[in-house]
This record gives sequence, structure tokens and C-alpha cells, in this order.
Amino acid sequence: MPFKSRSNIGADLVLAERLIQLGTRPPIVSQLCHLTRKQSITFFKAIQGKSPKQGMLPHDHQWAIRSAFNNIHASLFLSIIEDIRSRLSTPSLSATLLVATYEIYSNVASRILADRQFIQPRSSQLYPLDINRAWYLTSLLSAGDLVFMVCGRCRARYLGMIHPDAAFSQCPICEVWTDRSGRRRWVSAKSKSQSLNKPSTR
Repeated sequence: MPFKSRSNIGADLVLAERLIQLGTRPPIVSQLCHLTRKQSITFFKAIQGKSPKQGMLPHDHQWAIRSAFNNIHASLFLSIIEDIRSRLSTPSLSATLLVATYEIYSNVASRILADRQFIQPRSSQLYPLDINRAWYLTSLLSAGDLVFMVCGRCRARYLGMIHPDAAFSQCPICEVWTDRSGRRRWVSAKSKSQSLNKPSTR
């Protein structure tokens, strides 16, 4: 697997290895670690022992507002990354920043899931927010499609969404109810969801 001669290739490969261990798909590894697509796929196979998943990367721009549970995890991850960016004055996303933030998020999320028993102990899907979707949500925040709100009641910082047809803003802690299965659902979200998903007449 020939690599171009670069002074920082060793650091890039170390970061690429950690990203792949966390489940990052080759196109993202290629972008963040300055590797070619072929190099990223070969590296993925060597580390994971299997071919990478085919198909499109996560691209659901409304994922963070589809449920209160999604919103809590998206808000947690993006709050961490925004705080780190602010302290280090680094506006762009790097492999180092994504790895560090996702590892902090995973540590906190594992405690949330363990305490609330949201998943089965042997479930292969440990967190609702995998690193590939986390990378995509970061781009939505940078583009201004997702914005942070502060709840006037509980003072929690959570994600709202700016949409061409409607704005979505509901606190995932205060504005929810819990159904019989223990799932947290938005309060009076139906009308907002219908407005948000209404096709444009233009």
C-alpha cells in the first residue's frame, strides 16, 4: 500500500487506525487523514478484518430532531465538540478532534444507557449516535442547519433545527412524555413535524 511521502504520515495513520476502530467508514477516514480512497479501504480491511459497509454515508439532516432520545445524544456530542473548539480556537474538524470528542461522548453515553437501561446488555449497537453520523451532524452544525437552544425552564442546552419551511425547537428533557415501553416522545410534536416535513409548493 504505497503512501505519498509526508512528514506527518505516521500521525495520520495512527489517527486513521483509531477512527476505523471506532467504526468510521473509509470516505471519512480518507478526508480527515489525507489518504486516498483505496488506501482507506485497504487500511479498513486490515484493521477490521472485513470489507467496509457499502452505500451512502449518513445524510438524514432531521435525525437529531426525530426523537427526544436522538436529540439528547446529538446535543451531548455536539456540545462537547463545540466546547473543545471554543477552548482551542479550532473552527475546522480534524481527525484528532473527532476521535477525542467521540471517545468522551462514548464514555458519558455508556453511563446514560447503563443507568436508564435503554438497550439490551448484549446489543451490538452500543450508542444511538455512531461516529459516522456524529461526523455528519458536525457538518450540519457548522453550516448553521442545527443550532443550540437553551431551555427557559431547565436551562439545558439542546439542538434546534433551522429549516426553509419551519423551525423546530423542543427541549428533549422538559417537552417530552414517556410511553409504556419507556421511550421518550415529544410533547405536541405532531403539528411541528408535519409542518417541518411539508413539501414546498414553490
